[in-house]
Amino acid sequence: MVENKWFLKDAIVDTGMCTLCGACAAVCPYDLIRFDENGPYLKDECYRNGEGACKDVCQRVMTDASRIALNTFNFKAKPPSVLGQYEKIVSARATDEALAEKGQDGGAVSSLIAYCMDKGLIDGAITTAGFAKPAANIIGKREEITTSQGAKYSTVPLLSTLRNEKDNFNKVAVVGTPCQTYGVRRMQYFNGLNVHPVEKGMDGEFANNPTIEYTIGLFCMENFNYHKLSDFLEKQGIKLNDIKKYSIQLDEMIITTDEKNIEISLKDLQDCVWDGCKICRDAVSKVADISAGSSGSSKGWTTLIARNAKGLKLLNDANEAGYIEISNEVDIEMTKELAQFKMRKFRHELDKRLNSEEKVSYYWVRDYPGVRPEAKGTNFVKIKTDSGITTYKYLEKVAKLAEKYGDGTLEMTTRKSIEIQGVPGENIDDLMAEIYAEGLKTIGMGYATACPGMDYCPEGLVSTKELANKLTMHFAQKLTPHKMKVGIAGCPNSCVRVREHDIGIMGQLRPVIDETKCTGCGRCTELCKFNAISIEGKKAVINRDLCGNCGWCVRGCPHEAALEDKRGYSLWIGGNGARRPTEGVLIKSFCDEEEIIETINDIARAFIKYRTDPGKERLGNIMDKIGQGTFIKEILKN
Repeated sequence: MVENKWFLKDAIVDTGMCTLCGACAAVCPYDLIRFDENGPYLKDECYRNGEGACKDVCQRVMTDASRIALNTFNFKAKPPSVLGQYEKIVSARATDEALAEKGQDGGAVSSLIAYCMDKGLIDGAITTAGFAKPAANIIGKREEITTSQGAKYSTVPLLSTLRNEKDNFNKVAVVGTPCQTYGVRRMQYFNGLNVHPVEKGMDGEFANNPTIEYTIGLFCMENFNYHKLSDFLEKQGIKLNDIKKYSIQLDEMIITTDEKNIEISLKDLQDCVWDGCKICRDAVSKVADISAGSSGSSKGWTTLIARNAKGLKLLNDANEAGYIEISNEVDIEMTKELAQFKMRKFRHELDKRLNSEEKVSYYWVRDYPGVRPEAKGTNFVKIKTDSGITTYKYLEKVAKLAEKYGDGTLEMTTRKSIEIQGVPGENIDDLMAEIYAEGLKTIGMGYATACPGMDYCPEGLVSTKELANKLTMHFAQKLTPHKMKVGIAGCPNSCVRVREHDIGIMGQLRPVIDETKCTGCGRCTELCKFNAISIEGKKAVINRDLCGNCGWCVRGCPHEAALEDKRGYSLWIGGNGARRPTEGVLIKSFCDEEEIIETINDIARAFIKYRTDPGKERLGNIMDKIGQGTFIKEILKN
C-alpha cells in the first residue's frame, strides 16, 4: 500500500505530538482526513501534496498564541502567566437540578450552553458524548444537553465534526480541552493573522464550517487513548457500559457505576495516556472565552474563568438570568498549582524527548510576543526599546541574556528593536522568564519608529520619541495583526521615509513674514529648500503652494523677521515599500497628538471594514481598490 504524502504525518503525528483535536479535518475542503486509534491519516492523495490548510491550522505546528490572544482579548493581550489572562474567576453551579445532577462538578458548563441556546446566541454545541465509547457530538436541541454531560477523558477529534455543518448550524459553541481550544482559535483567526486566506478546493469549495460563537475550554491534565484505556479497564473487570461518570481527583481517577466508585491510580494509567498529551503545557484553556474545571472549587461546584469581554458577559448574563448561581469562594492558588504541575510534567517530558534525541515541534515558542523561528531551526527574540532610545544598563541585560540563552549575537533591527539571535526552542521559557524578571520588554512587528526629533536633532520641529512610545502602547497590539507600520519624522527631511509607511507622521512649521522686520536681504531665499520664497518690493514673500513647512527660514533669518505661525504634525496614510508598494497621501496638517490618536483609530476601523483579502492587502492597496477619496472620506467623517 502506497502511503499518501502528508506534512503533518511526518512532523506531528509520527513524532507523538498530535493531540487529535481534529482542526486539520475541519478545514480540509477535500474531506481527505480520517482518524483511527493512531491518530489522523489521509484516505487519498492530497492535491496540495499534503501541505494545505491542515498544516496552517495545526496548533502543534505553532499555536501562535501571542497573536491569537490579540483577537481573543480584543487587543489587550498581556504576557503569558500561569493561569493566563482573565477578567473574573468564580465558582458556579447549575440552578436546574437535572443539569446539576448529571453534570460534571455541578453542571455549570451545561447551564451556560442551555442559556446560549435558550437566548438564541447559538443553534448548536460541539461536545463529546458517550462514556462507553466517547465521540464528537453536535447538540442541536436543549433537551440533548444531558447526553453530553460529564468528563470523558478520552482523546476525540472533536473539531472534525464541524466540517460541512454550516447548512445545519449557523452559530455554535465548542466545549473542549485546551488543545481543542487552540485548534478553534487557529481556525477562527488564521485569516486575520496576516498569513493568507483559508484553502479552497479545486472547484472553489470551502470546508463549510459554522461560525464558532463561543469557546468554552475545560481544565485538563491529560487525556487517554480510548483503545488503551478501554482495554485496561476491561482487564480490571470494569464494564464500559456500566460507567456513569469519570472524575480525576489529585492522583486518582474515580469511576462511578450504579453499584460503586472505583479508584485507580493515575500512575497505573500512564501507558494509556495519549502521546501528544504528555507534552501539553496548558491545563486551564488559556485562550478560551470561558475556562471551566473542578480545581479551586468545592465539591459540586465548577471554577469558571471568564477570560475576555465576551466570556465575562456570558457569565454575568447567565447568572442574572438565573441559569447559574455563583460564589466568589475560589481557591485560586489551587488552580495555579494545577497549571504549574502540568508545566512541570511538560518540562519532564520535553527533557525526556530531547535526551532520547526524539524530534520535537516547538509549537509553544510563539506563545510569547516578539519570538519568531529562524531559518536554522532556532529562534530570535525581539526586545523593545523606546523607539531606539535605551540605556547602557538595559543593553547590558540584553547582552547577558544573549550569551546565556542564544548564540551570543544581537541584531539592531530597522524598526529599532534588539533581537537576541539563535535561541533554541527549549530555552525560550527560561529566557522569557528572565526577560520579564529583569524588566525588559518584548514586542512583535508593527509599532512606531521615529527619528531623533527636536529633543536630539537641531533640525527637529516636534518631539518624536515620546509620541512614538505613546502610539506603541496604544496601537502596537491593535495594528500588528493587520501589518500596519507607523513612521514619525521630526521635520520634512523625513529621514524615516514617512510616505513609505502605512501611517506616516511628520513635524511641520508654518512660517509667516513680519514685514516690519524684514529688510529683503534674501537670506531666507538661500535657505529655502523648496524655492518657495522670493523677494518682492524688498520684502520676503512665501508661496504657500511651494512651501514645505520645514522652518529653515525661521531658524536662519538674521533679522528674526521669519516667524513661527503654527507648529504640529502632518498625517500621511497608505504608503508601503512591500511586495505591492504604494505611496502615502497627505490627509491632515498641523495635527496635535490627541487628533492623531483619534484618526488612527478611525483608520484601523475603516481598514478592517474594507479589507477582503487578509494577508495580501496593506492599507494603501485597499485605498487604491476602493478609491482614495472614498477611504479618506470614511475616516474624516467623524
